[in-house]
Amino acid sequence: MTFYTYDYLHDSQSNWQYGRIAIISVLAVVFILFLIHYLRNRMDIKYKDLSIIVATILLLVLAVQYNDFSAIQSSSKQTGQITQTVKQVAKRLDVRPKTISVNSTNVNANLMVKTPQGFFRVDYNSAGTEFVLERVELDESSDIKVEGAQ
Repeated sequence: MTFYTYDYLHDSQSNWQYGRIAIISVLAVVFILFLIHYLRNRMDIKYKDLSIIVATILLLVLAVQYNDFSAIQSSSKQTGQITQTVKQVAKRLDVRPKTISVNSTNVNANLMVKTPQGFFRVDYNSAGTEFVLERVELDESSDIKVEGAQ
């Protein structure tokens, strides 16, 4: 069973999004530079060709970004919900959120929490707004792996 630390969940929310923004920004700057070179030297058509190529790549990346926007937004929202759950569990158990790991990156009915005080199952109400913690014992044969542990 794989558990994810609070830091892993928190850091995974934004890293890829920043990478995409950086790629789009670099492509936009390169496109503008090639366009400026072409406008200064209209006889040298290599800058025109390069600006067309970069503009095509930029449009392709923007289309992919737009296509993935809803998926990224949904994933970010779910990860935000699970980090809030981790914070609430930490508050109830009087431990730091960094010491807690969960077995899922999104809120679901089979959520398990690994804390210094043991393992807990999170039971949500029908509306999904409140939960109850129930202590559980895992088999000795359970293969537990923690992602993001240092």
